Amino acid sequence: MNSTPEPLYLNWTFWTAVVAVLALVLSQLPPVRVLLRRPRLIMQPYDRLNVAHWLGNPIVNLHVQLLNTGGRPVRVRSLVLELSTEGDLRLSLPAQSFTSAGLAGDSFLFTPFGLEPDKEWANFIGFVAPFSMGDERTSKQLIKELKTGITLKLRDQTQEARDRKEFVEGDASCVGRLQEFFKNHNRWRPGEYTAVLKAQCTPEEASQVRKFRFTLFEADVQELEERASRYKYGFGVYLTDPDQTEVYPSIKDA
Repeated sequence: MNSTPEPLYLNWTFWTAVVAVLALVLSQLPPVRVLLRRPRLIMQPYDRLNVAHWLGNPIVNLHVQLLNTGGRPVRVRSLVLELSTEGDLRLSLPAQSFTSAGLAGDSFLFTPFGLEPDKEWANFIGFVAPFSMGDERTSKQLIKELKTGITLKLRDQTQEARDRKEFVEGDASCVGRLQEFFKNHNRWRPGEYTAVLKAQCTPEEASQVRKFRFTLFEADVQELEERASRYKYGFGVYLTDPDQTEVYPSIKDA
């Protein structure tokens, strides 16, 4: 007689295989305590920032640390730095670029990115409002005109002047228009600034706002304004100024 097959639920080999598969699947999933956590992002700016300008247009460089302490992935759609003073200054500077300290200082375009639970994103971010189309056209034309004028003068420079490494000035008319462009776009003034750093995220409940303050002293603003006096050599326009002093005000909680 043929023996009756053993029921599958009584087969210990079968159940051993089932338990092994379940253990493998569960090992690939986040712990339940992580899954139950609400979406949450911690945003921490460094205790100093860098204040600068591009032909007068305000720039703020700030190291920002973002940490996803929630149980779900978070997508950071945008970062914006809003500045105001007791006067009439109101600036909204979106993140345009970021620099990673671990990648030899290379700069990258800021775009939306995702953060998995317990992951961190920490970089130096450049906040700046782009020029209008008209201002961008004007600035590019002035830069091209200045560079062309200086290049022609360098070509005609004597060997003695080259040996002395004398600076060559651009056309006075072009330099004057560049400095006027700077004056029309310069917004930095001495005083205390209130800053609001905003991170817009998906899901929306992970979005964060961080407020702080910083002060620009008269010497800071003077340093920023004096950069325009070296436009005539091309410094701060299409050349890096080796004598430029950076402005690094400390930040305080608002």
